[in-house]
Amino acid sequence: MFFRKQPLFYSLLCLLVLAPTFSWAGTVVRVNSQLGEFFIELSDDTTPITANNFLSYVNEGLYNGTVIHRLVPGFVFQGGWLKYNEAIRTFAPITTKGNIQNEFRVSNQRGTIAMAKVGGDPNSANSQWFINLGNNSFLDTDNGGFTVFGRVMGNGMQVVDAIAALPALYVLQGMDPFPLINYVSGPLLNSHLVTMNMSVAGKTDGPPAVFKPETGRMNIFVDAGALGLLAVEFELISEVPEIKVKIDPAKMFPIDRRVDTMPVFDNATGRLTIPELRVNGEVAYRNVRFMLTDGEQLVFTLEGTD
Repeated sequence: MFFRKQPLFYSLLCLLVLAPTFSWAGTVVRVNSQLGEFFIELSDDTTPITANNFLSYVNEGLYNGTVIHRLVPGFVFQGGWLKYNEAIRTFAPITTKGNIQNEFRVSNQRGTIAMAKVGGDPNSANSQWFINLGNNSFLDTDNGGFTVFGRVMGNGMQVVDAIAALPALYVLQGMDPFPLINYVSGPLLNSHLVTMNMSVAGKTDGPPAVFKPETGRMNIFVDAGALGLLAVEFELISEVPEIKVKIDPAKMFPIDRRVDTMPVFDNATGRLTIPELRVNGEVAYRNVRFMLTDGEQLVFTLEGTD
């Protein structure tokens, strides 16, 4: 394999496997935890109010450092509400933006993410979300239906299941147990809690290859063979004497849909071929060819174009 000599690039791609077939296409959010990272694809068009509400918390960094404050094995784990101040051993809620209109459209099946709300009030969701650990279709008819607005992509359920397998212990009176990491006794530390950090990774809709001159960024959906189907964002880092682009690892994630004129990456040669590259909405270049010239830094150099 070509990438045996490029361990960083190879390991990044191998972590991103194909996701099960799903009809949604929308914004992708990267979720980091102590047990690993996973990606959530939002249903932007199906549940626009809920997806935009969730993204507002992500984009403002309000979810960063929040803890998983509820774990019911086989059912759900829940977050998006509390942060922990280790110095004073106190939990405090994040600032919320107010309640939103319920948008139930999609069943609460395993691997979907939905909004939590107050019993008896269908329109009481604000910041708290939960991931369905099992097929919880009974939630579809409870309290107006719990709005599913996204789903865990690819092999991300391995990370979700690892969090769900942690010991669940009572931390706050009157609340369900929290999942805890390596906690036996004594003061509770931040390292004992499962914390989330979130950022937008990209989108799963749009043309297969686009260059934006105003930002110097190129976004493609690529067939990487045995490494899977990926969304990748490149940054233009050099124009003279050669055009070079570099992968932004924070903007790379798995996709599960093939598209027409999809770029192809050849593992054996290191060549990336882009059949059609769009600029300002139009096909500006055809059969654009890049070579991987620095596997450690994820740099590609333009080889030629028709």
